[in-house]
Amino acid sequence: MKQVLKYTPEFILVCYILLFLFFKHPGETWDRPINSDGKGYYAYLPAFFIYHDLSYKFVESYEEKYYPPDHSVFKEFRTQVFGKTINKCFPGLAILWLPFFLIAHLLSFLFGFPTDGYSLIYQYAISIAALFYLWLGCRFLLILLMSAGSSVMNASLITFIIAFGTNILYFTLVEDSMSHVYSFFLVTLFLYTVYRYFHGKTGKYFILSSILLGIIILVRPTNGMILLLVPLMAWLANPGIRFRLSSILHPQPPILHFTSGILVFLVILSLPLLLWHHTTGHWFVYQYGNERFHFLHPHFFSILFSFNRGWFVYTPVALIAVLGLWGLWKENKTIFLWTTAFLVIFIYVSSCWWMWYYASKCGQRIFIDLYAFIAILLFFLFRSFQKGKAGRILLASVLLLFTGLNIFQTYQHSILVFPGVDINREIYLDSFCRLHPQAKLYYKEDGIIARKTFFTDMEKPEGWENPWTVRTPFGTSGRHCSMITSKHPYSVGRYETLAPMFISPNRMIRVSAMVWSPGKRSGSSIVVEVNSGEQRLSYNSFYLEPYVQADQWTPVETAFYIPRGIPEKSVAKIYFFNNKGSVPLFIDDLTIDFISLKDEVHYTRLDGVQIPVK
Repeated sequence: MKQVLKYTPEFILVCYILLFLFFKHPGETWDRPINSDGKGYYAYLPAFFIYHDLSYKFVESYEEKYYPPDHSVFKEFRTQVFGKTINKCFPGLAILWLPFFLIAHLLSFLFGFPTDGYSLIYQYAISIAALFYLWLGCRFLLILLMSAGSSVMNASLITFIIAFGTNILYFTLVEDSMSHVYSFFLVTLFLYTVYRYFHGKTGKYFILSSILLGIIILVRPTNGMILLLVPLMAWLANPGIRFRLSSILHPQPPILHFTSGILVFLVILSLPLLLWHHTTGHWFVYQYGNERFHFLHPHFFSILFSFNRGWFVYTPVALIAVLGLWGLWKENKTIFLWTTAFLVIFIYVSSCWWMWYYASKCGQRIFIDLYAFIAILLFFLFRSFQKGKAGRILLASVLLLFTGLNIFQTYQHSILVFPGVDINREIYLDSFCRLHPQAKLYYKEDGIIARKTFFTDMEKPEGWENPWTVRTPFGTSGRHCSMITSKHPYSVGRYETLAPMFISPNRMIRVSAMVWSPGKRSGSSIVVEVNSGEQRLSYNSFYLEPYVQADQWTPVETAFYIPRGIPEKSVAKIYFFNNKGSVPLFIDDLTIDFISLKDEVHYTRLDGVQIPVK
């Protein structure tokens, strides 16, 4: 049995591969592995090896060729600093992806696929990288736990819980180009090499730890706080060590290993400085613009307990794990205080970011990077029950129950049962048991000053655009509906000048309708665009495929804000758009509300993405 349990990471990998085949659709434009923030992390590779362009002018070409034409998954990672265009993301992930990118590039060349960095082979290469680093992280986590004194049974169970009971599952399978599964691997390996260094004082582990720490910072700079866990790992490796800096550092590694480690650490950290200087002429650049930390305004408890991605709400396994500090308290109070201080500092700093919920899906994503530490806390929690078999069974049962909940909620998030924007208590409870996503708005009437409503049941759509798309005899409330196809992609819609529609500068357009698609879900979108003459000022779209149920009428609704500063004489165009290659979509009972809001009101909306047009 023990020999079988040692292969838990390989079992996890096989399960992840099967789940990947179920969850992920790299061939679809809306579900590419290189997506969201991953576009910025990845862009260094094609910029260096293919386009030789660190101003990233190739963004529009790959967006047009490989991603939805409605820009629903567009991600702008370019920013202007000192009048120059730079990548706002750090280059650490590019280092980890480099071998996978080069293999994909070679295969694309050999088999005649586009060698542009974004064709399907490159997309799959990033997914394979995520699975590989997840497996490697689990492998070293199992080794670390067993080295620290855990039984094979407990170490395997904890590794399994981390892999399936936390949101690392979602960010490996669904959003696999985000940084977190890779940081999980790096931090796990860093803690293991630190443990090995203090266990045997072997200089090569000092060098490896230095390299890993440098890459950790290069992926996500705030994760450099992991250095504060060195005393914990030193004590785990040598429980008899006295908790003093001189004791921890003695004996020092050989001078060659020490200087090599420090040198390679500094070389790694110099990479973004060299990039900044090459691009802007300045050595130090803050590339996040107005995005910054607000250390006087933390959201400490919200980041843990809020329905809006609170860590403990969506990953209750982590809340159970924190109880492991109690076991650490019983074994070494000084290490307990130091470790608790690290956790509090990490939570505090993370909660001070301007967007403290990090626009996460499936819970709070930034803590994934620390899941090796969470595994160690679970190790101490199990060890505190070492004399009570009933307690260990109860603990394991609770953890497995929460693991099942996490797997279920990962499925819910992958199909957008939970909306990808702000989530409150009402939305959370309404979504908790759903098996299908619902395009539904949540707002209170008391924030509305005025509303102008236009409705058509498609029976007589006078005053509406594109009436030739009306078909009969098919409808939900009558005999007519609007049908859009790839040949006739624009539905019955409304074009209205903004000025008479609103009485306040805080403006929102709400769209609701009944829709039906034959055979399978339609990939059409609800679109709200604002134009001034021939110039497009903003473009918003809401992608319908996750919400439309095939062969049945489905209610959908969404809303978009009209950006402030847009001239009142501009024209808002509201319509359904059949994306290229999508199956037909039938629309009926279309309602468009032009809503004037109080200045202080900001409602939760669904996944509309505003794209400013220069």
